Amino acid sequence: YSRHTNPFNPVQVMEILQQIKIRDDLSPAQRDKVCDLCAEFADTFALAISTVFLVDFKTFKLTFLEGTKFTTKVNQRPLTPPQRAFLYEWLNELENARIIWCIAPEDVKAASPTVLAQKAH
Repeated sequence: YSRHTNPFNPVQVMEILQQIKIRDDLSPAQRDKVCDLCAEFADTFALAISTVFLVDFKTFKLTFLEGTKFTTKVNQRPLTPPQRAFLYEWLNELENARIIWCIAPEDVKAASPTVLAQKAH
């Protein structure tokens, strides 16, 4: 099954529902309503970055005044080994999905530090 070929395939919908976390404070009726709503809009969920549809009808272009200079050196705090593993895995996935790509250092126009924050549970 694939989001591109059949987004409402029961296997696809079931996987989406398993991936979604629904709070425990809902009544069974409310929970069923949330699940029904998610199943109804199953075509809007992507189980992997590589299945996100390309938007080729919209462009986004940043414009800056001629001669604007940005910093190209980042005072990045060193990443811990778990942070590095997490970040590199995501960067590889984004690169494989052709959302981002590698460029030569001399082609960098601006840079900023990466901040990885732990999700509050």
